[in-house]
Amino acid sequence: MDGSSRTTSAEFKNYYEILRVRPYDSTELIQAAFLAQIKQCHPDRFAMSDPEDRIWAEHHTKLVIEARNCLCDSRKKAAYDHEFSTRYPRRFEKLSTKERPTERQINIEDLLNTGIPRSERLKGPDQPFKFRRFDFSIRVNRTTKQAIFNATHFLESNPECDVRFRFNYNKAWTEFSRKHVHRVQYEHGKVAMAEMQARYVDSNGKTRYSKPMMKVVILSPDFREAFAEKISILERLQQQKNRMAYKLVGAIVGMGVLAVHAMLGIWIA
Repeated sequence: MDGSSRTTSAEFKNYYEILRVRPYDSTELIQAAFLAQIKQCHPDRFAMSDPEDRIWAEHHTKLVIEARNCLCDSRKKAAYDHEFSTRYPRRFEKLSTKERPTERQINIEDLLNTGIPRSERLKGPDQPFKFRRFDFSIRVNRTTKQAIFNATHFLESNPECDVRFRFNYNKAWTEFSRKHVHRVQYEHGKVAMAEMQARYVDSNGKTRYSKPMMKVVILSPDFREAFAEKISILERLQQQKNRMAYKLVGAIVGMGVLAVHAMLGIWIA
């Protein structure tokens, strides 16, 4: 961005915030972030939605495309980074901090957050008991094969709660505790479905549980391979839910048939 195209403070846009990436992220990750968001906010998905949501989708799509076109072009990105660091040196330094972990967490669910329709964002997560700031973070180190869960913000906002974690959908849960940070070792894999669940005891002494929150953690350096594995896992989980639902319906129908037979027996007698 030369002097003639330099933007005003009001016009300057934080493309890193829009795509939820960092200056040091690779072009591949920036492109992955773009694809994840454009899939969620494309105007075609909101053709039958409220006008407010359609306007939001069109506006956000333009921003996402604009951010991708800049950050995926090395020349434009260099000029943008120079202007960003000149205008807002502290903010840019925070984004580009050298003290970041060697293995940065790659969480596709976080990348998707800005792509959720505004009306859904206002509703918040599907939480039956109104937990405050219901969220957690997870960082992985591929060298040591260690995953670090962090629920500090949630536990500080919900002192009456404790939490448990599991690194993947097919692994055992940890014990419930109020530890803010929890470390687990993991095995080789392409992707993991990390989860956190909270609980508390209400005034009647009954233990209440939150719906587990799931985040997708990419472990493979091959993003396409990881996305394919993610889709495969989600399909298997959905199939399991469907089977459980069929069994439940079958059990309910069976109970109904038995009840009818019993009533007929009484009437015949």
